[in-house]
Amino acid sequence: MLLQAFHSQTISFLQEQPKPDPQYTCEQVAEILNVDVDTVRAYLKLPAGHRRHLAHIKTSDAPRGNRIRLSAVQQWQERNEGGQVEQQEAQLIVSHRRPARRNRNAA
Repeated sequence: MLLQAFHSQTISFLQEQPKPDPQYTCEQVAEILNVDVDTVRAYLKLPAGHRRHLAHIKTSDAPRGNRIRLSAVQQWQERNEGGQVEQQEAQLIVSHRRPARRNRNAA
């Protein structure tokens, strides 16, 4: 009887605890986001305030030692949701182009 009470209290205690946030490698995140692994690594190197920055945990000094939490991937997806970001970035790229040269000898 005492053992059953302890068991039920332990189970209820464990169910109340927060669930762990899984960590993924760059390759796994690239699969989740459907992008190239080099793109994910580039997102890790961006400054923290950048919209495309992907928060990560450095587990070793090796480049392959980066781990990305699932919550960070979800936050990244919320920040970069839709085509609005791509359109804004495309506008920035176009706005920095030099205007076309006109042929002055044309009639």
